Amino acid sequence: MKQASCPSCGAPVTFRSATSIYVVCEFCRSTLLRTGEDLRNLGRMAELLEDRSLIQLSSEGCYRNRHFVVIGRIQLRYEAGIWNEWHILFDDGRTAWLAEAGGELLVSAQVAVSDPLPAFETLRPEMPVSLDGRVFTVTNLATARCVSGQGELPFRVAAGYDVNTADLRGNDRFLTLDYSETPPLVFVGQAVAFADLKLEKLKELGEPAASGAAQVGARVFNCPHCAAPLSIHSAAIESVACDSCGSIIGVENENVKLLAGAAQALREVPWLPLGSQGKLHGIDWEVIGFMRRSTTSQGTQYPWSEYLLFNAQQGFAWLIEYQGHWNFARTLSSPPPVSRGQAKFKREGQEFKLFNTGKAEVTYVVGEFYWRVVVGETCAVDDYVCPPLMLSREVTDKEAGWSQAEYLEPADLCAAFTIKAPPPKRVGVYANQPNPLTERHRRVCRLFWQLALTGTVVQLAFAFLFASQLVLKQQVVLSPLNDEATLTSQEFVLSSRARALLVRHGTSVVNNWVSLSTTLVEKDTGESYLGVQEISHYKGVDEGESWSEGSPSEEMVFKAVPPGKYYLVIEYELGTDNAEAVVDTLEVVRNPTGWSNFVLLLIFLAIFPLFSRWRRSAFEARRWSESDLGGDQGDAEAD
Repeated sequence: MKQASCPSCGAPVTFRSATSIYVVCEFCRSTLLRTGEDLRNLGRMAELLEDRSLIQLSSEGCYRNRHFVVIGRIQLRYEAGIWNEWHILFDDGRTAWLAEAGGELLVSAQVAVSDPLPAFETLRPEMPVSLDGRVFTVTNLATARCVSGQGELPFRVAAGYDVNTADLRGNDRFLTLDYSETPPLVFVGQAVAFADLKLEKLKELGEPAASGAAQVGARVFNCPHCAAPLSIHSAAIESVACDSCGSIIGVENENVKLLAGAAQALREVPWLPLGSQGKLHGIDWEVIGFMRRSTTSQGTQYPWSEYLLFNAQQGFAWLIEYQGHWNFARTLSSPPPVSRGQAKFKREGQEFKLFNTGKAEVTYVVGEFYWRVVVGETCAVDDYVCPPLMLSREVTDKEAGWSQAEYLEPADLCAAFTIKAPPPKRVGVYANQPNPLTERHRRVCRLFWQLALTGTVVQLAFAFLFASQLVLKQQVVLSPLNDEATLTSQEFVLSSRARALLVRHGTSVVNNWVSLSTTLVEKDTGESYLGVQEISHYKGVDEGESWSEGSPSEEMVFKAVPPGKYYLVIEYELGTDNAEAVVDTLEVVRNPTGWSNFVLLLIFLAIFPLFSRWRRSAFEARRWSESDLGGDQGDAEAD
């Protein structure tokens, strides 16, 4: 750490970093160049815009378990707004930059690359750029103007100079190409959450502006068109749409400028009023902006509403409403590498499918926005869904961005913002609306498998505990020469009561029929049980094709047969189609294992998951009927 006195005002000046060669005096705003032990005054630095940022010089934090302190800042303005580049110093003497733009925080450091860099004029949004074996995608092209500088800086900063910059992303890395020098400067880093930085010594929102800063944040001014009072919550806000006259006002330093007159003919009344406050996902949000956008498909307009939410630490988020369906959306810091028109892709183990493509147009705005929004502004939009999530890509001629939206139940929204009025009624099925029948279908399937398993166990228990027993097997001949046409089987014994007694006739009848009267007789008591059957079996060849009709085998079952000695008396009648004798193989089985009831049970149980699946599929069909892809994806989803 080196200390010196400002040659302009005599105030103490401190250099904490060995790489800092410039410092802006905190008291007189002079830009001082360090040359050896001397300080040279290069002139007065322009005033900073008060941006309502919580970060300030001397703020401290932690990145990747390394402590840092904020020692300087560059403030820049580009077409969509302003951003801060905070110069941070780690305890080991290394420095980096903490960028703060649009509510997003990025930590980056300058690196050297061996690959040649493309010219700024050749870059286009979503264009792939390969650097040192890694592929990055262009996400933003901008021409920024330096507003001012503060604290210690590794290079000279002069207000008013313009610089072309290109932002690229790849995987979880963020890359900036700074074309202020030749060859361009390359900065590589990654997005980081505000809470993860564990920032301390932050500025309170009500705290006065730093020395030399012009107040812009949280100020009230009058609309230059109709004089209605307007307010700004953050200097990241670049435009304000007047609720009274519909004019769009740009914010430029301490002045305001009319960007568009009262071009919005019809006034829209947001269902969620501006200024509403609520808590979503554990974060306190305030509604500061409202816009209506629409897309046209086959001559039909489909409008929706978007509410801009603001939190001083978390930045910005969106509430999106379409036909009573709500989504909570935030910008993705690591967008997926997806080519235009790609049908589907996987992200974090989830498969997202293309649902809609089109062009979104702004039709109405009111409130504050962090870019210069105008009615008529358009962008190409692709929506990919994996309920309850939806990833949306928006592409203009200078920017390509992704957001992730999560479906929000209207009741949860009302609870979050303590709204007692009923929300807009939902119409139809939305793109990423969770299928309420999916979990019910899972429960039905689980119950089906539980009952099917129970039925299987019971069936197997009967099969093993009450095992079937063959008590008689005998062949008899049914001859047309037997005048009595009666046969008696051998005796067999039932040592205990038989739950069921199966008698099977396996005959050799072909192209004929036989009528059988089978009587089960108890030898000692004479008690009998009668059963009548007719067996017919025909087969042949007709015009070169074999055919068969009927079966040579039949069986009958006697129920609850008491123990005892038994025999069978068989009376038969043979058909006259064939004069051949028929061999009949008799089988008597005690307690046969029956599977018909088990099969019927499974068929009955299967009705419920099939019906549940049909209902779930019908819901998906309704969802995909609203897609540009029609019902094909819905059928695939249902399967």
